[in-house]
Amino acid sequence: MWRDLRDVFVGAGRYALLCPLLFLVPVAVEMLQHAVEIRAGMYVDMAGLKAAEGDMLRMVIGHVKVIALFLTGYWAARFLVFGDDPVAARRIDPVAVRLFLPVMAWGLFWLIVVQDAPLIAGAMGISGGFAGFVLVVSLLVSLLFDPLLAAWKTAAAAGNPGIGFVRSIRLTRGIYPYAVIVSLLPMLPLMVGHYALAFLAVGKAPGAVWAIMALDALLVGYLGVVMIATSYVVARRVAARGEMGLARR
Repeated sequence: MWRDLRDVFVGAGRYALLCPLLFLVPVAVEMLQHAVEIRAGMYVDMAGLKAAEGDMLRMVIGHVKVIALFLTGYWAARFLVFGDDPVAARRIDPVAVRLFLPVMAWGLFWLIVVQDAPLIAGAMGISGGFAGFVLVVSLLVSLLFDPLLAAWKTAAAAGNPGIGFVRSIRLTRGIYPYAVIVSLLPMLPLMVGHYALAFLAVGKAPGAVWAIMALDALLVGYLGVVMIATSYVVARRVAARGEMGLARR
């Protein structure tokens, strides 16, 4: 397991180095979101931090960022499956695109459930406490169920129809504890760093805020690739147990 955890960070780092333009796509969107936050006074003080959380333009750009991370899911998975190949990462494979669209639809569904649930609940007049409870439950379900789909997502990006949604769950059940640990553990320090940088920027001089946010944008870009690398490592283990390949023959 420790070798697999190491491979997650190494693979994500190699993607960032060998596919810099692809890597910078979500980084640029994240930086745009930070620019909106700074304009809204989000990092002036703690009150500004809380008040700007619901800024509509900020939330719209947040959705664009998630879409950019969906694209990273395609690019980075192909990069890793095809032996750290930058050409494979940026190749538009019609079969892979067709297979990956349901993966993106699945991610979009959970984006709406998790990110938009409070807005939907407020519009429907549902109490904030109940909406918060539903949000937490939805987030936990998403985090614990997602490792079962690692093989499906990775194989889809590689253009392999042999591992679908249901088969991915069946193949992964036997190593589910491993899949959960490998999927979640690498993200924890990066998530902590992401939120720590936001709090670190509060009250700082404008130049320092921009520098911290630039660092955070790079961190978010790397975190997005790490998430894909965890799926790849789990999928690699699943494929080895099933004596099959992740790429299309």
